[in-house]
Amino acid sequence: MKVQSSKRVYVKVSLDFICEHGMPQPWATCTECMLLPHAMQPVPPAPEPPPTPAPKKRASRAKSPSSKKPRKASAAAARNPTRLPRTEVDPCPELYGTRDLSYEIPETNLRYHVQGADSGWVPISTMPRELRPNGWLYLQTERLLVARCRVKGIGFRDRRWTHEKSETTFDAGPGAVLELYGDDWEYLSIDLGPGGDAEVRGYRYLVTDEDGSVGLAIDEDD
Repeated sequence: MKVQSSKRVYVKVSLDFICEHGMPQPWATCTECMLLPHAMQPVPPAPEPPPTPAPKKRASRAKSPSSKKPRKASAAAARNPTRLPRTEVDPCPELYGTRDLSYEIPETNLRYHVQGADSGWVPISTMPRELRPNGWLYLQTERLLVARCRVKGIGFRDRRWTHEKSETTFDAGPGAVLELYGDDWEYLSIDLGPGGDAEVRGYRYLVTDEDGSVGLAIDEDD
């Protein structure tokens, strides 16, 4: 198409550009500029590349409770079940702790526990988790340790006498017991001090040193 020189023709360019003739639209140039020698023609700036969009984050898929992998039981828990026997056919757990055990009794029952027909066991209701294999079971009256015997392990008895006072003891029925070497009871007298009177949850654990001294087991967070 021929264009008269008296008229300016607007040619759209790729970017906003104002030629030296002051064309009103920043997006156009004029015929006069376009008719100049090629080397003198104004060159509009090169278009800037569009910004690269940021990569979309993958939406995290919430896992349903059923999709979670079940936790594997620790090797220690697998090796050391803690469920006490309820019948004579139930397996008995093994002891795996590092401490000894204080077992409180009335003073009037001491002879029964040490010399009686049932001196080879004592009833328990929960797993003594801290009691070590072949550890000591100490009989305690008030805050004194008065006798001790080695522990064989955990067993089961059809009849279990409680360790209340002689006139109030009763048959607690079938259940778990600590089996003892009942022929090897030793008499002693060790004062545990004020800690022997303190209330404890569960069992009171002790530590026996190589020199024979006995003390209360103290946990790190106590």
